[in-house]
Amino acid sequence: MLTKGQKTRQFIIEKSINLFSEKGYTAVTMKDICEKCQMSRGGVYRYFSSTKEIFIEMLDTDLNNNRSIVKENIKKKVPAKKIIDAYFHQEIESIFSENNGLHFAIHEFAFAEPDQRESLNQRVKDSVNIIKMILAYGQETQEFKEFDREAVATHIIYFMDSLKTSSSILAMSKEMVKKQINLLKELII
Repeated sequence: MLTKGQKTRQFIIEKSINLFSEKGYTAVTMKDICEKCQMSRGGVYRYFSSTKEIFIEMLDTDLNNNRSIVKENIKKKVPAKKIIDAYFHQEIESIFSENNGLHFAIHEFAFAEPDQRESLNQRVKDSVNIIKMILAYGQETQEFKEFDREAVATHIIYFMDSLKTSSSILAMSKEMVKKQINLLKELII
């Protein structure tokens, strides 16, 4: 169970996601976050010292949640096809969500905060490793073809990142995105 402080941190992050998605990374101020959360400056600063700190925790929380979900599903012996389908479904929902501008903000963050590039590179490696877990599990259960897991996982991560980033500035249909994902599935299943 989360403490009151953990719930407040989570609330601030959730509200900030909307702001970063709407305005981009560099345009969001702590004042914007205070207003969005309907909290005083002191209330927000009790939990976060900057928009950068909020953004980093937002990214870390997302990655940790994804890793936990995959590990839990593998432990429960959920079929690998269901896990990869859930992953792709989540990615599609992300592309077409009201917060799809967040993906562009992540790239903006990399340019605005050069000291964070190594951590963003590590985030990509961690994301590849999460996909590799799914792929290894699918190969172990013989649900997936044999292939180079590292290469396929890396391709999936970079491809999905490209789609998500482009979705904030280009018109894309769900049908087109699903067709592209089906091509990825043909590599796997």
